[in-house]
Amino acid sequence: MPNRISFTRPAVERIARVVRAVENARPAGGGLRSRAVVAGGKDKPFRVATFTGAWAINTAKVVTFRNVTSTPNTASAMNLFATITAPTSTKNCAIAKDGTAWYLIAAEC
Repeated sequence: MPNRISFTRPAVERIARVVRAVENARPAGGGLRSRAVVAGGKDKPFRVATFTGAWAINTAKVVTFRNVTSTPNTASAMNLFATITAPTSTKNCAIAKDGTAWYLIAAEC
């Protein structure tokens, strides 16, 4: 059988004051926040872009970001997956950033 614990009236009032203070206190820091993404595109880890001509596997190509008219609006992206044979027309692609490097992840065929 568990033992009963008794509190004195001053102890109960002290505990109640502490509980109320904790429950009414504002947090010391701000809440959780996600990292802001700058509209200019520097911090975006995924971009839609265009490129021209064929793109061989294990080579880099300069791509131009779609819908970005201010400079810088290009990046050098590495193609690790497949050779893209295309005529000299402009094609759409998607690139993703890993650290500071850009990689081709999809391309219009």
